Order: sequence, then structure tokens, then C-alpha cells
Amino acid sequence: MSQQELDLLIVDDDPEILHLLTETLADSALTVQTATGIEEARVCLSYYAFKVVLSDHNLSDGYGVDFLTEMRALGVKSVPILMTGLMDVNVAVEAINRGKVYQFVAKPLDVLALTQTIHRALQHYAALREQERLTREIIEHNDRLRREAEVRERSLLQAADKIRVEEETVERQKAHIESLYNEIQSAYLHTVTSLTAAIEAKDPYTRGHSERVYYYCSIMADVLSLPDSSRQDLKIASVLHDLGKIGIPDSILQKTGFLSADEKRTMASHTTFTEEILHPLPFLGEVRKIISEHHERCDGSGYPLGLKSEQISLEGRILATADSYDAMRSDRAYRRALTKEQAMLELQSGTGSQFCPLCVGALLFALNSRGEFAGDTDANYQDEQWEEDFLRLRPASSSVRVDSVLN
Repeated sequence: MSQQELDLLIVDDDPEILHLLTETLADSALTVQTATGIEEARVCLSYYAFKVVLSDHNLSDGYGVDFLTEMRALGVKSVPILMTGLMDVNVAVEAINRGKVYQFVAKPLDVLALTQTIHRALQHYAALREQERLTREIIEHNDRLRREAEVRERSLLQAADKIRVEEETVERQKAHIESLYNEIQSAYLHTVTSLTAAIEAKDPYTRGHSERVYYYCSIMADVLSLPDSSRQDLKIASVLHDLGKIGIPDSILQKTGFLSADEKRTMASHTTFTEEILHPLPFLGEVRKIISEHHERCDGSGYPLGLKSEQISLEGRILATADSYDAMRSDRAYRRALTKEQAMLELQSGTGSQFCPLCVGALLFALNSRGEFAGDTDANYQDEQWEEDFLRLRPASSSVRVDSVLN
């Protein structure tokens, strides 16, 4: 039998604190349970599931950090908040490492600030549950795709046998096999593409980002006279380059301040997650390579491999420049969007270190001659040309002719 879910459990051995908090939260429509110590809190957890647990550190029967660590070990999914009157660095480090504490609250309490913290924690809890739901859906959908692939493979063998029996030509057999194979691959690609759109729709700071990035890639491709194969690779790479962010916690994606070193490493792993998701599509080798390079820098300080200059493909450098420009021109959780002029100056200041000089020159030239994305481009990855573009996708083969755009 599933437990009834309540909003908040407050653990404190001070009756006055408990009374103050319950009175303060009385008008907030939250379901609240209180406990005067760890043993009583354990009893509460045996009867109810809580979205947020607010615990004092120094309790009469133990330490709050130990209790929150115990909760985590037992698989309790509540978002933990720790109250303490002694802001000891060691306590803070222990709480983060062992108890995965969401927030510290100092005593004496600022009731208004604490109330806001509780509401943010409830939103964080809801985001975590939504992320779990999306992850389950991805796994279930992948399982369905694998089962469908097995069925189609059996059908394919039967079809091949029938073709051989009927003495049809080798070309007809090959066309039939490719048709079924493309259908399976197309279904998988549509799944991850729809997931990308869902991720952007969920985050107001990145909504429409992929479409705009492709527009900037396309106008750079025009200036640089890229072949059609490279343009198609860039189109699909633009759509899918942030797919791996489904594996990044919302608390990091939407953080309003600077990321810690650990958070930066977690954020950087989204290129690896993208590679893992796209790995079942072997014909997207060039696309996966472009995506994996779009956070590399010309001076070698990027990730994941620390490639330099010409070690990075031209398509990867184009995507990196377009992605960075749109990021600068978009509102983010931690800052407002830069103006067009400010973003162009940032590109110029990063030329040769972060950005490829050729790509920066191409984008500045295109922006001045054709303007920014206006919403009427054919770059929309959900248009009716998407299926046709996907089926025509082939590895880039011809060399690139570079116009003189830096003069």
C-alpha cells in the first residue's frame, strides 16, 4: 500500500520553534507534520511520505545530518533542509556529502526567508519527480523501439526469403532492406527529436534555442559555401546538440548563480549523455562528432577532449559559435540577454581563444547582411521536410571552399 504524501515534516526538539513554524505555515495550504526528535521522525516516515523534511541539526536524540543521511540510505526521496545555529564548515561539508542537503537555514530563524526556502524546495521536489517520470518514459519508449526492431528484423528476414524465392534482383532486396531499416531509424530519431522539443518547452530559458542555432549555422554555411551534406549534418546536430541535458538535474540547469566545480563537471557530461542516446543510430557518426565538439575551444580549454583549432571539425566550430551567440542573446536563469552589439563584441573578444576566427567572421558578416533569426526560416526541425532531410543524410565528403570574410 502506497503511503499518503504530505508536504512537510518539521523535526525540532524546541516546542516554541515547532509552534512558530506551524502557525506561520497555517495559511499556506501546506500539509505539515511535526516531530520532536529523530525517533518520532522515523515513526512519521513509516506512515507518510514527505516532499520536504526540515530538520534541526542539534537534536536531543542525535544529529540532523545523521538523520538526513539515514533517510537517503533508505531511499527516502524527500528534499532535505537543515537548520543549525552553528554554521560550522565541517557540518556544512558533511551535510552536503552525506545528507545531500538542499539548503541550510541559520538560527535564529528568518521566518519569511524560511517560508520561501520551503516553497522552493517543494518546487525542486516536483521538478525531480518530473525528471524521473521523463526518464522512465524514455526507457520505456526505448524498450518498445527495441521490441519493434526485433519484430521488424524478423519481418525483414521473411521478406528477404520471399524475395530470394521469387528470384527478384539483388537491388530490389537491398532497397527493401534499406526501407525497413530507415523506418526503424527514423522512428528512433523522431523520438529523440520530440524529446529535445519537450526539454525546450519545459525550460523557458532555452525555448526555441535549437531552431535559432540552426538558423545561425545555416547563414554561416551560406557564407562558407558548405556542401549539402555538411548542411544536413549541421541541421540535425543543431536540433539534437542539447539532448543530453535530460540527464542534468534541473537544480543545475536553472541555477541562478555560478556553478561549483562539481556542478560544472556534471553539466559538461551532457555531451556524453547525448552520445549515449544517439549511439543506436550508427549512420549519425558525423552528427555525433559535431555535437561532441560544440563545447571544444580553439585554445584547447574546452571539453570533453580538449581539442585545439584544426583538430575540431569546421562543422563543430560552426555549431560552437552559433550555440554561444544564441546563448548570449537569450535570457538565462543567471543573467539577462546581451544586446546584439554586446554579443558580437563578445564573439570578437573570444576569437582565437574560444572561437574559430573564420567562423566568427562568417557569423558577423551574415548577421550584418541578413540579420538575426526572425522566426520565418525553414530551419524549423518539425517541418514536413524533416523526414526527407533525415532519409537523405549522408556523411560529408567534399572539401569546403572558404570565402574571404574577415577583411
